[in-house]
Amino acid sequence: MARDFKHFNNDVLRAGDKIASYIAQDAPRHVGKMAVDHYKDNFNREGFVDAGLQKWREVKRRQPPIAKGAAGSRKILHGETLELRNSIQYRPEKARTVIFSDKEYFRVHNEGLRAGRGKGFQMPKRQMVGHSIRLDENYNTIKIAFKAK
Repeated sequence: MARDFKHFNNDVLRAGDKIASYIAQDAPRHVGKMAVDHYKDNFNREGFVDAGLQKWREVKRRQPPIAKGAAGSRKILHGETLELRNSIQYRPEKARTVIFSDKEYFRVHNEGLRAGRGKGFQMPKRQMVGHSIRLDENYNTIKIAFKAK
């Protein structure tokens, strides 16, 4: 009986080591990929998915008179190149994931800050990255740190 308990104890310790290793090394990569996919999908939905979809404020170019060509039908914050959307990246660290963008204007759009387009211009907040209840439901054991450069 003592031998069986010893084997069980060793199995539990090995399993604990594997879990700790997964949380420290593998999970941050998996979470990073899934979080970036979730945040990029916000661009396609034209809003931020938290508990539900929080639609972004409409852009002037799609309000009457509607701009001609692609500009009149293009999705909000897509631009011609999807540069802002594609700038969302992740960096796995020990037991956490850092989500970031290398674009200077990322925070201006995400948080609705002052923009350099004249005195007093306030960019409307069109959040695409940040704490999301929907994302937490998928990753409730791993915390996601958001850091915008």
